[in-house]
This record gives sequence, C-alpha cells and structure tokens, in this order.
Amino acid sequence: MAWRYRLDHPYLHTSPHLVGVEYRNDWIDIRPHGTILIQPGYAWDGCSPAWRLPGGLWLGTPDGPLGVDGRPLSYHASLVHDALCQWKREIPIRQRATVRVFAELLQLAGAPPWRVWLYASAVARLGPQGFGGDVTM
Repeated sequence: MAWRYRLDHPYLHTSPHLVGVEYRNDWIDIRPHGTILIQPGYAWDGCSPAWRLPGGLWLGTPDGPLGVDGRPLSYHASLVHDALCQWKREIPIRQRATVRVFAELLQLAGAPPWRVWLYASAVARLGPQGFGGDVTM
C-alpha cells in the first residue's frame, strides 16, 4: 500500500459527532467529550480510491484544490476518516458519525457545499461499513 500523506505533528479535532466515543491505541486517542488526537507518523492515502502510478502520479478520487493552509481541502477530513476506518470494528462509533465528521472537516477547510455533499455522499454509500457502533448484539 502506498501512502500519500504522513502526519508531521499531532492533530487534534473536537466534534459533536464524537461525543460519547472512547477509544485509544498507539495512534489515536478519542475522548468521550468528542476530541480525537492523531499522533505524528500516522500515514494515510487521502481520498479513496486512489492508486499511485509509476513516476509518483496518483489516479483516483481527487483530494480537492489546495486550501488556505496549502493542503488539499480533504487533507484533515481524509486523515480523521481513515483513522476511524482503520480501527472501525474496535471503535464504538457508528458509520454515520464518521461521515458527519468527514463532512464537518471538509466544511471547516472551506470546501464548497457541492463538494461536501458529493464527497460525504460517496463516503456514506461506497466507504467502509460495519463499524463497531453499528453492530448490535
């Protein structure tokens, strides 16, 4: 697997969609008050699907134009969503909440409403399913 991004600094985000979720491992720490901390060194592939071609060219879902911080608009949204998906069975979160956090982060990055709707809809329909919070006993 080729990773497109690697986090250089800790990333912290607080969301109402994470309230009540608690989980911790070496890479992420989610607190019940709605804060997620992702550790430096975490690597992810951005928006999926995407494939790295010879010469470093990427083919697949665009990560969007660069935002005011010089990163693609979906940088933090895909970071948090990928981390939540990586441990989706262990984290007591619903798939719907992960999509809402993804959309929230796109909005905060300044993505236009049509892109937020399009990307969040694709993640909801085509993204990972079967999260720990969706499983009923």
